[in-house]
Amino acid sequence: MDNSPMKSSPARLLLIFNPKGVVDKDIRLSSRNEDIRVEAFEIELSKSPEGHTLERIDLLEIGKTILSFDPDFLLTINGGGLDNEGFLSYFCAYLGLPLVLWYVDEPFIIPEWGTKFIPRTTIAFTFDRFYERRLKEWGIPWVHTLPLGANHDRLLGYGTRFPRGTAFRNDVSFVGALEFEKIQYLLKNISTLWKTMPARMPEVLDMALEQYMLNFKQDTDKVVRDCAAALGVDFEYPDGITRQMVLSFIDREASFRLRHKTILSLQPFGIAVYGEPFWKKIVGERSYGGRVDYYSSEIADLYRKSRINLNISKYQLKTTVNQRAFDCPLCGGFLITDFREDVEEFFDIDKDMVVYRDLEELKKRVAFYLENPKQALSIAERGKETVLARHTYKHRLMEMVSLVDAIKETNTFKNACEDVLKGPTPPNFQRFLEILHAETQGVRASKGAL
Repeated sequence: MDNSPMKSSPARLLLIFNPKGVVDKDIRLSSRNEDIRVEAFEIELSKSPEGHTLERIDLLEIGKTILSFDPDFLLTINGGGLDNEGFLSYFCAYLGLPLVLWYVDEPFIIPEWGTKFIPRTTIAFTFDRFYERRLKEWGIPWVHTLPLGANHDRLLGYGTRFPRGTAFRNDVSFVGALEFEKIQYLLKNISTLWKTMPARMPEVLDMALEQYMLNFKQDTDKVVRDCAAALGVDFEYPDGITRQMVLSFIDREASFRLRHKTILSLQPFGIAVYGEPFWKKIVGERSYGGRVDYYSSEIADLYRKSRINLNISKYQLKTTVNQRAFDCPLCGGFLITDFREDVEEFFDIDKDMVVYRDLEELKKRVAFYLENPKQALSIAERGKETVLARHTYKHRLMEMVSLVDAIKETNTFKNACEDVLKGPTPPNFQRFLEILHAETQGVRASKGAL
């Protein structure tokens, strides 16, 4: 049962929408209920010649959208769509609107990209409580943990074409990315950007990968620097972009190796793997099932048509679980997931979720549940009930709305907005307001805006 406090009228949030974002899409779809209304302002995406993802957002148009929609707050996933000059954050402060950042991946800041948000008037949510301290170190006074979830409208809307327990396609299935192309992209750009890279730096990174995989809760930057010191290598990154690419490479390559090793260990069980084509080189054509469209009935059917679904978390998940841990049970699938501390907060272990802590335990679990399908069915059914009762994106958004509403009404937040506008604003900010006022002809004038 959803115990979130209900508002007398639907909450209104404006989502700065990344059309490539998985969570962005599910949040947009989750707005189809009586308690929340979501308006999406889409970011324009393109690629640079080097392969970088570029974002374009029309500040004048988003300003018009804000004034016409009159949201309770603005929401951006992973900081997407925020301009380097901070215009949008200042405009939010000008209107007394919270800018809400929800990090559903590891949060990071690159200094060369500028200050995209004003910490004092920003509210941050992180999918993993491990990153709360980092966000607070950025100067954000309001930081909360908000886990991922599942979109029940989308997944249940796909329907089911057969009762669980018949016509299974696979004994064991895994759906997920290796990110081989992303890793190659990072290596190429690190080499291009870091002209003064020490000759032994690849050796440092190999050592750092091994150390990071032994304890993935370590600070990645510290691991690299400790390994460099151990090997007698002095270095400095040429800029923040290169630094972040190196740290991202460590995490992604480590996750690549983990998934590679785990899948190979289950090949005696006939595991079928779905995802990017590079998987075929690892598991062979017979075990490779191809790509699966996440936004179609294919994913729901696959979860239900597999006796066991496997979850292998990436290393950036320090204490929490990924979206698959909620999606798969909601589709009626039986899931075995690697252990993370907070999974015990979400599920009753061995009753509506099964976990493993190492490869030997995983193989024992797989063998046991292949031999005991009735127990697997019972766990899958309870898991689905738990997700529907507590872990949909409607639950997450209602929790977010409740927290943001409370913060928005505090004198601390209101005073912060006023103080920000007493200080220096970005160049041409006043001119932006004048143009916006002329083109909207005083929209929101009744509330004193513009």
